[in-house]
Amino acid sequence: QSLESELERVTEQFQETQNRMRDLARSSAEKFRRVWAVNEEEAKALVRKTLEADRIIHVQQLGMPWEEPHFCFMDNVGPLGDHKEKEEAMQVAMALLEGGTPEIPRKTLPCPPILGIFQEPPVLSWLIPR
Repeated sequence: QSLESELERVTEQFQETQNRMRDLARSSAEKFRRVWAVNEEEAKALVRKTLEADRIIHVQQLGMPWEEPHFCFMDNVGPLGDHKEKEEAMQVAMALLEGGTPEIPRKTLPCPPILGIFQEPPVLSWLIPR
């Protein structure tokens, strides 16, 4: 009978631990999404500021017409969805950091890639630490 009571006690502890882990995972995921949203908004603000500087340089300094590019990531809200998207994004980032030209799976991208500008030699030299 002591083995049965011990088994029952351990089973209850196990279930309690599982419940705590589920709650922790849920709260961690919510916190991650909140932090992501704040960081994403800050990054978008920096992109908007950079685009405004680009517009000013084109129009005022160079006297060239300027058309605002559409970056679909500016429409995105929240982290990447599925595992495949995350894996592909990591592969592109790693290829850029290693100085290579990333192989971009175009059919899975939510919008046209903007990485072409990063493949110019001067820009690559700015991006890749030496």
